[in-house]
Amino acid sequence: MAEKTARWVLARTTRSGRLYRHLARLEAAGAIVRSNSGPLDKRVLRLTAQGHRRLLGVGDPEAEWSRPWDGVWRIVAFDIPEVSSARRAKLRRRLHEHRFGWLQNSVWISPDPVDDFRQAVGETGFNPECLAIFEARAAGGENPAALVNGAWDFPQLAKDYGNYREVLRLRPDRIVGTAAAWFRWLESEHRAWRRIVRRDPFLPAVLLPLDYPGRAVWAMRLKTLREFATAVGGEA
Repeated sequence: MAEKTARWVLARTTRSGRLYRHLARLEAAGAIVRSNSGPLDKRVLRLTAQGHRRLLGVGDPEAEWSRPWDGVWRIVAFDIPEVSSARRAKLRRRLHEHRFGWLQNSVWISPDPVDDFRQAVGETGFNPECLAIFEARAAGGENPAALVNGAWDFPQLAKDYGNYREVLRLRPDRIVGTAAAWFRWLESEHRAWRRIVRRDPFLPAVLLPLDYPGRAVWAMRLKTLREFATAVGGEA
């Protein structure tokens, strides 16, 4: 569905120099491929796997939620001197990028293997006195739910999802809404979704809080994007 939506977005948008430049950037980045040439409305533009991730904002939330958890926490502990504040800030950005949760000041946790993260920080030359990575199981009776709620800000995430629901509610009318109105709405929808992607760790289902709204909202998003594809002339 996402591929069809993106294909119609790209094929039906009005001809403009800015659009052509944007498409050229997407193609150069490997996000789309063209199956023919000629006028824009005669081309077939398809998303690559990378383009799919760019459209949805995350590779595949359902796959993220469905992945198993082996019961092992990966822990990053660090102590970087104040004089190296730039390195500390860079490390924290890396931790956020890899969806670690902030458990304590310099202790971050993840339920996933950290090979990619280890490779990313290995390039910066941290030594064990500054940074160490462990694999561990809770040994003091700590409930996984308590660790999850302590490491990730789910109350704020719930507010973000609530705001996103409002964006979905304000979509154009699927019967009388114009394509231009839908495209304007799509820009605001993507901004709101990106805020969620930056905050949501997309944890395995076994670790999700009982009141986590992500899966329900994701289903609403897919339904609304199908409405969008139909409204601008595509097939749902």
